[in-house]
Amino acid sequence: MEKLVCEFSVLRLGNPLRCCGRFVAVESRKLPAFSAYVKAYFNDVKSKNPIMKTTEIMKKLSEMYKAASPADLAKLTLNAPITKTKTDEEKLEDRKKLLFARKHGLPKPLPTTGYKVYICEQLSGNKGSSLQSMTSKLSAVSKSWSDLSELNKEAYISRALENRLAHLRNLKTWSEENGIQFSKRSSVLASRFYAKHHGKDTTGKSASIKSPPK
Repeated sequence: MEKLVCEFSVLRLGNPLRCCGRFVAVESRKLPAFSAYVKAYFNDVKSKNPIMKTTEIMKKLSEMYKAASPADLAKLTLNAPITKTKTDEEKLEDRKKLLFARKHGLPKPLPTTGYKVYICEQLSGNKGSSLQSMTSKLSAVSKSWSDLSELNKEAYISRALENRLAHLRNLKTWSEENGIQFSKRSSVLASRFYAKHHGKDTTGKSASIKSPPK
């Protein structure tokens, strides 16, 4: 169901890279100052305030950002990592690795926000419905989520936190069973798993090129 939510998000937002239907070159750019600040301090603030909502964390980060000195912000922006937009070919390669890992038991993600938990609960049992029907239901469920009291939302947020911890435990167990270094990111685990199972083939090809039969 989480995948369904993501798919509808894509439908609403659109994907200009796919629409243009042509190769898009890799672009590099420095992160804007506030984006770099959020990236640098978000996890730190969240770890110190585990029950704080994302909106509250962003508000606090905004206050911290405004209070920071220009020199610190300039240094942060200068040292910010360069982000790259992946090409369609790289995205397909990542998807191939993820599907390979999933085929071998890589745990699928669970809903990790209160909103997604609520959506999955409300839309369960609608498999096979038309796209138009699901779009309409998703819109109605999203509105009902907005109308929920904060107390009722807290129950779903707690379940989301439990899902997040359970998913990390599942990933750790899977990585240990398959003898690969643990990571909290499924994409990283998938890449390591794929490399482990295809490394011998690559080595073999390299060896045959370096030492052709006499």
